[in-house]
Amino acid sequence: MEQKIQELRKQIDIIDSELINLISQRKNISSELIKSKLLASLPIFDKTRENEIINKHITETNNSANNININPMFITKFFNLIFDDSKREHYKNENLPTIEENINRFPLIIAGPCVVENKEQINSIAAKLANIGIKFLRGGTFKPRTSPNSFQGLEDKGVKMLFDAAKTNNMFTVTEILETAQLKQNIDFIDVVQIGSRNMNSFGLLKSVGKLTASTNKFVLLKRGFAATINEFLLAADYILQAGNPNVILCLRGIRTFEQIDSAFRFTPDLASILELKEKTNLPIIFDPSHSSGSSEYIVPISNAALQLGADGLIIETHNDPANSKVDAKQAITPDEMLKIINL
Repeated sequence: MEQKIQELRKQIDIIDSELINLISQRKNISSELIKSKLLASLPIFDKTRENEIINKHITETNNSANNININPMFITKFFNLIFDDSKREHYKNENLPTIEENINRFPLIIAGPCVVENKEQINSIAAKLANIGIKFLRGGTFKPRTSPNSFQGLEDKGVKMLFDAAKTNNMFTVTEILETAQLKQNIDFIDVVQIGSRNMNSFGLLKSVGKLTASTNKFVLLKRGFAATINEFLLAADYILQAGNPNVILCLRGIRTFEQIDSAFRFTPDLASILELKEKTNLPIIFDPSHSSGSSEYIVPISNAALQLGADGLIIETHNDPANSKVDAKQAITPDEMLKIINL
């Protein structure tokens, strides 16, 4: 009996070695496929394709003629581990390490919660977004609220939480500042400085941010005011540009029109403005489907429309538990739902 056990163990050892070799071969082929997709500007990871692979092998297992005795749950976990390893390996060793190169990738996707609530929340969201290839983690830390009694964000502490979560997951941070002092205090922890729609006309702030970021050319994301014309929006960007920083990203986030009298939308999505801005500037243009609609059910179709019209990217509110988000719960989607946008 002992001899038979040893013989069976030897057979298992041989099969185990073959399995490792096959998995290694698969990983090498997967890396080549990723490189080919990058060259063709195609989405790198395809959730639909992943599900097809899993379902194919589950179907084969269920076919009694094949005499395969493997639990479908094992097949699902096995392939998901392989897929996750490919994603981690790619984004750890990718050849696009700088923020400039990542911003120039199409589409530029910025995602994260409206506000950093605590360390556990932002760490969880960052890990899930990084796992599907998102490189820019947004999170509100200084929140401009209509009511002074509303949650204003965690301020400096929130910036540090955002930074730690981003760097742990090889991501870049995007957060809004309201005053020059906030940027001076946190400039080393913010990769992309956001100026919100309420401050688009704060010309002193625009000039100060331009000067503070000019020496490093740190990227500044400028959101269109919800009552601003296209020309006013471009002139606001000029305040930053003329202060010495050429790296401005324009963000359309919906405008206020007469439709808000009885519209289901929070704002009117200014999608056509993408076309006009493309004619008037060479600056990157991204679209915010979250604020422009105010409802998670419209995020995917509006994102699709924005990209079809020529937007260079999107900024999307993402939360691990949208229903319990402290701010803007209605317009947040989960990291898993982000896959629908990545695969557009």
